[in-house]
Amino acid sequence: MTARQRTNRSLAMLGLGCSAALALGCGSDGDSSSTDTQSSAASSPPTDVTPVQRETCADNPLLAECASPAVSDPAAGSNAAGAAPAPARSDAAELAKAAAENVLAANCGQCHGPALTPQQAQAGMNYINDVDQLVSTGKILPLNSAGSRIIQRMVRGEMPPLGSGLPRVTEADINTVAQYIDNPVFWPAQAPAGDCEGQDQLTDFDQLFKTVNRDLRTADSEDQPFLRYISLTNRYTAGVCAKGGLDKDRQALTKMLNMLSIDATIETAVAVDKDDTLYRIDLRDFQWDRAISVDGRNFTDVWEAIAANDPYAVKFVGDDADDVERDSATDFPILFADQMLDVATIGNLYYAIIGVDVNQPLSTFISNELGVDLQGNLDDEDSIRAGTTRSRISRQDRLVERDDIEVRGGALWQSFDFDADVANESIFEDPFGFAAGGTEAIFTLPNGMLGFIIADANDNIVEDSDILLDTNQNDFRAVTSVSCSNCHAAGLIPVVDEVGAADLANARSIGLDRDEVEALKAIYVSPQAFAKQVEEDSQGFYQRALQIADLPTTGGDPVSNVFLRFDADLTLKDAAGDLGLTPDELGRNLQLLDPVLSVLRQGTLDRDDFTALFVASLCTLSSPLENQPDPAVCDAALAALDD
Repeated sequence: MTARQRTNRSLAMLGLGCSAALALGCGSDGDSSSTDTQSSAASSPPTDVTPVQRETCADNPLLAECASPAVSDPAAGSNAAGAAPAPARSDAAELAKAAAENVLAANCGQCHGPALTPQQAQAGMNYINDVDQLVSTGKILPLNSAGSRIIQRMVRGEMPPLGSGLPRVTEADINTVAQYIDNPVFWPAQAPAGDCEGQDQLTDFDQLFKTVNRDLRTADSEDQPFLRYISLTNRYTAGVCAKGGLDKDRQALTKMLNMLSIDATIETAVAVDKDDTLYRIDLRDFQWDRAISVDGRNFTDVWEAIAANDPYAVKFVGDDADDVERDSATDFPILFADQMLDVATIGNLYYAIIGVDVNQPLSTFISNELGVDLQGNLDDEDSIRAGTTRSRISRQDRLVERDDIEVRGGALWQSFDFDADVANESIFEDPFGFAAGGTEAIFTLPNGMLGFIIADANDNIVEDSDILLDTNQNDFRAVTSVSCSNCHAAGLIPVVDEVGAADLANARSIGLDRDEVEALKAIYVSPQAFAKQVEEDSQGFYQRALQIADLPTTGGDPVSNVFLRFDADLTLKDAAGDLGLTPDELGRNLQLLDPVLSVLRQGTLDRDDFTALFVASLCTLSSPLENQPDPAVCDAALAALDD
């Protein structure tokens, strides 16, 4: 599935529900923290154990497996099978806001809650559960969680104070608030930090190719074919300041490169211009110089596969463009960071880049590529598990399992969700054998970053999930890897086991023999031991990799942040940057382009609509340049519009 094959993504959606292989929901404390509501007959422990209480779609329409908008009947106003309708986008945004406010109230309300008067509250602050007031008083900076006082104090452990006797705010709770602050979808009217409105800043395609040409000439001839360039100049030309304003884009670029790398080292791109808006990479640093196959199509290297799936990748001709393309041995020596991120971090292209063969079952990848003997580890009691009934992204029981990667250092985590159509499917009835309705895998890459895989009930590797939700997506389906990366911005999220204690107490009634009881004790470890392993894996691999890459270890995921921002509706500034023009220049020339684009004069345009007209628009507007899109490309684009 390419980015263009996805449904129209306006993306004014909640940033909490997503494909978190180990998570209750993005930013939650774990699968134990949800509140029990109504009873469900779909899954329950043995008859001599108190029936399990679960939320239903009526209680929480964001639960996984509740019908999504894609299957709703708009006329009827409800979803299939009598489920509650999926939340409207405005409702989803309010839920995200409420989740952040609930975290703040629960952790800080004793000293700063609304029940206190300003005189009673610490520092006179009694509005900790009011995001709007926190913004107006400067304690939350929209789109800048790292600079927000609220986040800083929680991260440093200053809130709640050490002397209060209250526990520190968990990393997951901090991330719930930070992800809300950083999500561009929730702050449409907010100018990003470092916005340079009123300044005339432009990097056109002539300047790009001249800069790259000069840089390539400094490289050895044997290295030139491996050098590629990634640009942020479309953002700069759109009016975002080079200093400060592009920091999130730079972080996303660094993380994207390393989460798509199968090399054992963390590498960073090299800036080649004074404003740090154009970067050079060497394909060999990320093992991108290898041939890959995507959906049956073969490519000489990873870069060519990305370019082929990027609708904004256009071959140019001209003196500098010709020199650059000859020396670098590619028709696409320059790609723009957000445009390539939009296609390279999702679906089968993502899988191919990180070395996952989608034609094989997940279990084969695990055994052949990671060297993990899942059954052998269970037999030897080397795996650990945690099972829960309280996952807010699945209405059924959910099981999480951890194994060592054997071919190198690292860990494999899997979560198994159960099919709602299978009556009485429950991990309580058989803690060792079950039939999963879907599987999500997280594994550490050689460099410590996280890789993500989704598989269906038949163990087939798939691009998205109909069991798990990502309400950032217009069809609510979780997509590999962006949905996963968003939830796991800070690493793995612990699950509190309910199975071990329940089944030990009822071993006889569920037919466990003595050996199985001992295995149960060894595999279903205590919540404390499980949480410790989660922390060790998160910090020892993933967060260490983030630190080496000089990336933040808390707050929203920069890759997901840029993905959401890029896929949102475009303004005139956004479109101008992608076309290599200042906003004023584009405004003066809109009449030369397809009438669909005229909406940009006073409003916004759907990203997919702009993408369909991009190449034809670029061809029309590039006529004054020395380096222009290849005439053959332009002829094809214009002919397609005529059709």
